[in-house]
Amino acid sequence: MATRAPYNAFNFKVQFQGGGAPSVQGGFTEVSGLESEQDVVEYRSGDQKPDETMKIPGLSKKPNLVLRRGIIGTPDLFTWRKQVIEGLTDANRQAASVTIQLMDEKGASPVMTWTLRRAWPVKWTGPTLAASRSETAVESIEIAYEEIAT
Repeated sequence: MATRAPYNAFNFKVQFQGGGAPSVQGGFTEVSGLESEQDVVEYRSGDQKPDETMKIPGLSKKPNLVLRRGIIGTPDLFTWRKQVIEGLTDANRQAASVTIQLMDEKGASPVMTWTLRRAWPVKWTGPTLAASRSETAVESIEIAYEEIAT
């Protein structure tokens, strides 16, 4: 049986769906925060020895997703954040999702998909501007989500 080489991390797509989420133009240069972890709760029942505990699953935690892209002259990400500041309705928050797809070598087909449900922006960061540098102006959006599915 032939072994498969891992996929490259640079070939991915990001899509927003529903709930006031923008129809985003342009691609993102970086995605971080695809994680899921769970607290461990140590519990000792009355019939156990004093130095013995059981470990049981606690709360599940997910860090915020962070997306970065070069400024392309459209305020879509900032507008979505502004909707939250101005009181995005709970129905809109419940309906919004973000899908990240890792694509094959040709960029034609997804090989892995993560869907983040009940997503909403908690932070927007604009570019750092400095006349002494020749870097691309980059903005980022930090998105909270309640569920991750593959």
